[in-house]
Amino acid sequence: MAPGSAAPPAGDRGAEARTVVLFTLAAAAVQLTLIGNNSFTGDEQVTLLFLRADWSELWGPLWGADTHRPYYYMLLKAWSGIFGESRFALRSLGALLHAASLPFIWILARRLGGPRAAVWALVFSVLSPLAIFYGRDIRNYPLVAFSIFGSLAALSALAAAERAGAAALPARRRLLLWAGVTLGAASAFYAHSISVLYPILVCLWALGSAVAGLVSWRFVGQLVLAGLALALISVPAVLPMLHHAETTLKEFWIPLTTPGRLVSQMRDAYPYPAPLLPVVLGLLGLGLWRLRGSGAAGLLIPAMVIGQPTALALLGLVEPVFITRAMVWPAMLASLLLGLGLAGLPGRKLRLGAAALVLLAQAIAARPDYVPHYQPSEPERLAAFFDRIDPAETELILGRQNVEHLLRWSYPALFEGPVFAFNKDDEKIVYDAANRSVRVLRAEAGKLPLTRPRFLIVQQIRPPAPPGAEVTPALDRIAARGRLIAEAKGAWWRAELYERTGPE
Repeated sequence: MAPGSAAPPAGDRGAEARTVVLFTLAAAAVQLTLIGNNSFTGDEQVTLLFLRADWSELWGPLWGADTHRPYYYMLLKAWSGIFGESRFALRSLGALLHAASLPFIWILARRLGGPRAAVWALVFSVLSPLAIFYGRDIRNYPLVAFSIFGSLAALSALAAAERAGAAALPARRRLLLWAGVTLGAASAFYAHSISVLYPILVCLWALGSAVAGLVSWRFVGQLVLAGLALALISVPAVLPMLHHAETTLKEFWIPLTTPGRLVSQMRDAYPYPAPLLPVVLGLLGLGLWRLRGSGAAGLLIPAMVIGQPTALALLGLVEPVFITRAMVWPAMLASLLLGLGLAGLPGRKLRLGAAALVLLAQAIAARPDYVPHYQPSEPERLAAFFDRIDPAETELILGRQNVEHLLRWSYPALFEGPVFAFNKDDEKIVYDAANRSVRVLRAEAGKLPLTRPRFLIVQQIRPPAPPGAEVTPALDRIAARGRLIAEAKGAWWRAELYERTGPE
């Protein structure tokens, strides 16, 4: 039997519960510290765009607009309705989801390595670099990790019961655990389409375990039934995913897997300083070694930590999917291996020394994510200008359609009237349906129907802004139809307000 698989005495359970609560609160504190200071990233701005959509749009025309279903956007929209729309409020959902994942890490680590390994797994989970980087964004990755870790905790319990004997679990508890496995997998898939790999990895793990005699074929049959339930639940998400696989991915910006990209993305997944990386890798290797003899429940961890990046890299040979952000949850799960490895070191001094080095490496990797001073957004920098605009008298023209993300978030009234936008090479954005702005071809700029007394041109002036020759001539033809009456320039945008002088 694996260390720690036996139920602890009642007194120990209370102490363990307090330990889990303490580290969960510590993780929340680490995540929430200075969380509102960083300006919104490009990906976060996409989330803002969907948050401005109506509920009816998220359930209807925008259900298949993005490469992922709007499940996370819906949760965040409800969250912001309660806690507000500040950066702190929006980002706190992901931060707390990450913290809420720690009890699942404890369950997995304690079952496989005992309480000492579980404590160290929690220690390293608190400062996991990717957990901090992506847990503090308003994106779906913390929700994916929370969902998959919950599913894995239930699956690990079922696998451990297989080892203990068929009668180790009452039928009702077994059914509830299978429901947890299924619902966790479904939640992850609705949050992020690449989570379709998770049930595939689980199936491969179960088949391998059955062939090796680690689980019964009856267990595999139960997994098949859970898989059928998952497939049924996931139908509304599968069809849009297949559509984007046939359309969006064909021209997606992520490069295909090459040896160089393989190294760079894995290095980003484990962004520890080079001098300390051998310590981290050594503990990961020792953690894997300590899983030997722990049955199918132990095999489950490397099947995920190693299997997910491997599957992504192989799929990345033909589809543009191999990227660090798709490996957030397996990189976080590696904290469990670090805990197992550290607990296996002989001597308290050696363990504390190795732990100090790993924590130092994590702190160095996480340091850039903590910005000491508030970074204003571009609409905030130009607030004195935008606050004077009368939306009822002004038409809005965007030199790049992505400007809408932040501008509409801060000034939604500007988007209640006609809004036109240009793009580099006249390209159509994947989630175009979520935009209020109407994409205009550059050649048709002179025909743009201007009907209001004023028009406002907002263009991006720093990369990834389109090169001047791409959009500027079209904007110049529009500007020639008016008289410049006010302008403002920020770090990223230039805004020009014109009074219309020419015909409609």
